[in-house]
Amino acid sequence: MATRRWLTVLAYVLVIVGAAMFFINAEAVLNGSAVECDGSAMRPGQWCSSFSGGGSVSYDEEKKNEARGELVGYVGVGLGSLGILLFVSHGIAARRRTR
Repeated sequence: MATRRWLTVLAYVLVIVGAAMFFINAEAVLNGSAVECDGSAMRPGQWCSSFSGGGSVSYDEEKKNEARGELVGYVGVGLGSLGILLFVSHGIAARRRTR
């Protein structure tokens, strides 16, 4: 019984963390290989200046940041999918126990 509760809690955590990871990095995932600075496309050699952050970032650095965000977003999709899979398998096992 305790194992089932633990797996249910784990499934909730995986879905919540996965969804958060995806939605925080959704722009990088859905943007593809485009590199943007405040919504404008960047080209190699350009710099992105941020008034709120107080610094500037080169095209290459921004491309690395977007690639990292894309990877984190896809990891979030995987974690969320694993959580959903745990929910489904828990439901199937519960139905089999009641028969």
